[in-house]
Amino acid sequence: MTRILSYISKLKIWPFVFIFTSLATLLAIGVIVLESYWLTGGFFDSNLMTVALITPLFVGGPILYFLAHIIRYLVSIQESLRKIEEELTKSNKRLSDAQEIAHMGFWEFDIETDKLFWSDEVYRIFGLKPQEFEATFEGFMNYVHPDDREALGQEYKRSLEEKSFYHIVHRTLRKDGTVRFVDERCEHTYDTNGKAIRSVGIVFDITDRIADEQKLQRLFDLQKNIVIQTDGKSLKKANLSFLHFFGYDALEDFLKEHDCICDLFEEDAKFFHLKKVGEQENWIVALELLPKKERVVSIASRQGQRHIFSVSVNRFDDDDFIVSFTDISETMEEQMSLQQRVSRDQLTGAYSRDFFQTHIHDIIENAKKRKMSLGLVMLDIDHFKRVNDTFGHDVGDVVLTHLVAAVKYSIRSTDLLIRWGGEEFLLIIEAESMEALGRMAEHVRQRVETEPFDRVEHVTCSFGIVLHDVNETIDRSIKRADVALYEAKEGGRNKVVWAEE
Repeated sequence: MTRILSYISKLKIWPFVFIFTSLATLLAIGVIVLESYWLTGGFFDSNLMTVALITPLFVGGPILYFLAHIIRYLVSIQESLRKIEEELTKSNKRLSDAQEIAHMGFWEFDIETDKLFWSDEVYRIFGLKPQEFEATFEGFMNYVHPDDREALGQEYKRSLEEKSFYHIVHRTLRKDGTVRFVDERCEHTYDTNGKAIRSVGIVFDITDRIADEQKLQRLFDLQKNIVIQTDGKSLKKANLSFLHFFGYDALEDFLKEHDCICDLFEEDAKFFHLKKVGEQENWIVALELLPKKERVVSIASRQGQRHIFSVSVNRFDDDDFIVSFTDISETMEEQMSLQQRVSRDQLTGAYSRDFFQTHIHDIIENAKKRKMSLGLVMLDIDHFKRVNDTFGHDVGDVVLTHLVAAVKYSIRSTDLLIRWGGEEFLLIIEAESMEALGRMAEHVRQRVETEPFDRVEHVTCSFGIVLHDVNETIDRSIKRADVALYEAKEGGRNKVVWAEE
């Protein structure tokens, strides 16, 4: 019947009318012939035959024309519905195939009717045949791993109460007893009164990804270096060497106290730390921009022991990095010990002139960053030649050592004392103004003046001070301080003289 209707629907209107009018006419003639025989005893009556011909043509024709339109319309609707059904079937098939390929299932829970729908892939994830049984909430929970059921139930309840989206990773126990990992996400629909009426969720089978992560973790744990995975803001993975160094049993314990390993970088001018990173800058990106020899950090272990690490960075994907910390403490200690010997005056322990030449640029830049001026104080022991001539050079060496100790005691830990040569020293002090620098220099002068020295009893010093002008060289500033020192000597010694502008 469907084929006949389909064929009829393809006919044009007038062929349709002609065919059916002809059929109606033949049918009418047949009826008239039988009726004529029944009434008159003969088969042909001219009046009845005329009616049989005229009636289908003038009465049936318009009716059939109208019916033709109705039939064609109904058939076209039927064809449209059939095509929609076919497209819907294809679409559902494509969606089902996509879910199967992606290992992603869809579920919908009608809270009011307590009805749960699972897509075919949800059944497959649970190791079941599609639509093997009618899905229920209790049935779903039966396939959740027993150790994860409580957490999943609490998360679902919390999201309903807070009207929020939830996302949780949990294990499932398949029909054959194997354990799989799934990533489940869900959101809810509410009525006008704020009552939850429907929950819609998706389930991803992430067992393969978890297996890959476990392999990566095992690879991490084989490394003797500290190895982490991070985006520069949060710590996502760390190896056993990391946990042993910081004294934690699990990464979760570390994250309860810290967000990032970078928070534990010690602030030391010799090493990289967060104070050297801009406010909006990622510390890993800042570290990558440094030369390799400067990618060094200082971190204290759980026991408080300081370790020096060389840091290497490798991009893991668009957002994450694999960062490795190699302990170079012994090498750095040897290097720093050598630098210490080179940078310190062997007799007095003050910094050497070599140290000044190597680090003065960094000292100036650090003062600029703190928006402070760099004060230079040249000081010289008064009549030191008389000490050597009277008591000998051994006593002179003792005086130099004692003087350095006294000056260090009277200055700040951030100030630098440099033995410039012989009995002449250079103090580098960050100061807000020339007046502040003058007060600090005067404090040092008074301390030296009142300090008791063995054998020589008392020693005094003359001072020349200057604020380094950023528009002149450091050598020029030192020259001006030296001139002021000479004026102090010429003006009676044991005094502080300011350099001229």
